[in-house]
Amino acid sequence: MSEYNFDRDDIYDRDPRGLFDRDEMRRERDLMDEIRRSRELERMEREDDMRRAAEQAARLEELNVVKLKTKDLIEAINNPLVEVTPAGRISSRRVMRSPAGRDVIRRSGQFSRANIMPPLPKKRKKNKKHCKNLSQCFREANKKLRKANGQLRKGKTQADVARMAHRLMKKC
Repeated sequence: MSEYNFDRDDIYDRDPRGLFDRDEMRRERDLMDEIRRSRELERMEREDDMRRAAEQAARLEELNVVKLKTKDLIEAINNPLVEVTPAGRISSRRVMRSPAGRDVIRRSGQFSRANIMPPLPKKRKKNKKHCKNLSQCFREANKKLRKANGQLRKGKTQADVARMAHRLMKKC
């Protein structure tokens, strides 16, 4: 028994009677091969990612980029006299003239009219005449289909009022 090293591929190769050559076995074998290939692909992608990360770290070392602690980075980012470039370099800005407090507030737009008050409603001009006529037709339809106390006449609904109003609109 120790002289034989059984491997699945060996079993498939030594199948003279075709026991493992049935459709179900072939599908199962193909599935296992597909799983093996996908795992191998994932392993290769992980190795590539690790290699790229190592290359990038080496490039950063070549650029002599200093790794800063989180506290120092926060201080550098919040300091208006210091600029951090996308490559990670820290440089100081030239001090021109720091703007006054009011100028900063004005530039921020925090208290602009658009942020404080809602926009004024715009008047529609397109359907002004149509809307006026329709409202008159609704008044007329309501007079015809309602009683003196305001209730709808027996068997009439608000839908009937709307239908009549639109019929009257066609006549106008």
